[in-house]
Amino acid sequence: MNALLEIGTEHLPSRFVEPALKQLETLAAQILQEKRLEYKSVQSFGTYRRLVLFIEDLAEKSADVQKEVKGPPAKLLKDENGQFTPQSAGFAQKNGIAPEKLSIVETDKGPFIYAKIKIKGEKTPKLLPEIFTRIVTGLEFAKNMVWEESGLRYGRPIRSLIGLYGDKVIKFTVAGVQSNRYTYPLSSFGRKPIKVESADKQAYVDLLKNQPQPILVLPQERREALIKTVSAEAAVRGYKADLDEDLIKETVYFTEHPVAVGGDFDLKFLTLPKELITTVLKKQIKMFPVLNDKGEIQPYFIAVRDGISVNQNEVRDGFKKVMSARLADAVFFFENDKKEGLEHFQQKLSQVLFLEGLGSMLDKAARTEKLALWLCDKTQNAALRPAVQYAALYAYADLTSHVVYEFPELQGYMGGEYAALLGKKQEAAAMRDFYLPLTSSSALPSTLEGNLVALAGKIDTLCGNFLIGQIPSGSEDPFALRRQAFAVVRILLEKGLNVSLKELVEASAKEYPQNTPDKGLSQLPGFLFQRLALVLEQRGHAAGIINAVTNWYELPLPQVEALVSALEAVKNGEEFSSVLEPAKRVCNILKKSPDVSENVTENLLELPAEKDLYNQIHEVDSSLGCRINTAKTKDDYLSVLKTYASFKEPLERFFTDVMVNAPEPAIRNNRLALLARVRRYLTQTVADITKL
Repeated sequence: MNALLEIGTEHLPSRFVEPALKQLETLAAQILQEKRLEYKSVQSFGTYRRLVLFIEDLAEKSADVQKEVKGPPAKLLKDENGQFTPQSAGFAQKNGIAPEKLSIVETDKGPFIYAKIKIKGEKTPKLLPEIFTRIVTGLEFAKNMVWEESGLRYGRPIRSLIGLYGDKVIKFTVAGVQSNRYTYPLSSFGRKPIKVESADKQAYVDLLKNQPQPILVLPQERREALIKTVSAEAAVRGYKADLDEDLIKETVYFTEHPVAVGGDFDLKFLTLPKELITTVLKKQIKMFPVLNDKGEIQPYFIAVRDGISVNQNEVRDGFKKVMSARLADAVFFFENDKKEGLEHFQQKLSQVLFLEGLGSMLDKAARTEKLALWLCDKTQNAALRPAVQYAALYAYADLTSHVVYEFPELQGYMGGEYAALLGKKQEAAAMRDFYLPLTSSSALPSTLEGNLVALAGKIDTLCGNFLIGQIPSGSEDPFALRRQAFAVVRILLEKGLNVSLKELVEASAKEYPQNTPDKGLSQLPGFLFQRLALVLEQRGHAAGIINAVTNWYELPLPQVEALVSALEAVKNGEEFSSVLEPAKRVCNILKKSPDVSENVTENLLELPAEKDLYNQIHEVDSSLGCRINTAKTKDDYLSVLKTYASFKEPLERFFTDVMVNAPEPAIRNNRLALLARVRRYLTQTVADITKL
């Protein structure tokens, strides 16, 4: 039979619902396993007012289990008369078996008495009250309330509970609420109970859907209905809705039956920047903007109410009043910002702390400007210097503006808007994109100027935090440093910038005062390496190949990727793989002589195999020439790596014919020096092939 649990609550915040539904499934699976109850599947679904768990084909009783219980030491089984001792007899009685059924088991601590017992399964209706209670009380929420005598902490007060197994009610009580078989309609349409006959998922879903005011209890159905109703409302006006994914998800979880309500707003509000209008609509008042085919915002809004009503015009007027008031506030802030200007906001940055001990945001802006100009020169983009300098200098200015104070998510964008009003087109584009990418994999800035300025700001943030020892650990990352590091790696790599991470970190650190205490900057390269490895994997490279690149920190990242590609191309080739074992043997021998020199004395080479290996080193020297230092592309690195295979035969002969640990110290050290020269080529020149 199936089981159904419904937790009826007061209005849960939208962000609470999806995590709670996931927890329902996890908790149910854990507890059912603990109780040895078999089932086909557990499914959760629901709304902001009802969290539902459906258990399909739940067994009628828990499984029987055989169990071995450890008792007293074996010497206490019987006394000198061959009778069971009080200890063994009591142990047998405690476990419900005859003393004759006790056995002796040898353990690490000697022989002990064991009782083999069979635990019979219990009927499911007897177990479900505890199971349902534990599932309900086991849910965790970001914020909790206490509203009744038991002191249960919960996201919102529990007002009803359904517990069904087949058509039978499972009785249990949580927070003073007794379970039954009744749920309730949409909150604005009375409290007449709705009777649920049995634990049938489809029947339950249909029952709610067929109410006078339908309830769409399945999130996917609500999502489809939401998109349909909002799109239809936009189409009536000849446009399309801005179906923002975050807003769709939020709306799905604050409605039970989404119904679109469209309206218009005053044309004067279109003088506001597009992102400011959409932020007011989407973030503040949860409305969908309306766009034309070019993506331009139109003077309409689409709100969403819960359920159908006969007074839709009054609802529309109410939404319009709220929206007009919020947009009027935005106009007020925007007009004040235009009067004061970027120069005013930039000077106010002196009153905004960057990090304790590292000065103000005005100081940070100055460092970002210097770094951005250095990047222009380093990447041979001197023509971009004027635009980059302005964008970097004013990138943080809008943090003190009125609009960004009210709408922090518009930082950067509003600075770009204010720069555009001054005719600074290139600078404005860079400033709008300054905080991109917003996630580890989202879009980078759209212009080269924007990428250079964003890169400068992000590496300054990373260096500053690591300098003062503010380093992410575990899941804690309050300053989003992992995202900043991902951005640094991606900009360098995807934009093909000829700058190494080492140069970038050193240039950034140099801009901080020399007396700044260093509590952790040495950990920044490793932190960046972790992000680099993940980005390369995301770009389709084999996991772990980056570990073989010895000088990843000193090379521009496009070259690092070219070398990784070359290593992938050769690592499984017969010629290359044949030298891997000899290379590992060379390294293992030299581990015992860490201070060995690479200076080989030619006249101490006695055996032909020694001389062959020595000659091979010189051959590789001359064939590589300056190619190692000038290699940039995959083909360049392939050419270098192919020379490694030439060491195969000389090394095999060397290990067959030569005793490295010769009794004479001079001969022994000379042979170790010869191997040290080989090791340098195979593990340090461009890659450590022993790590493949």
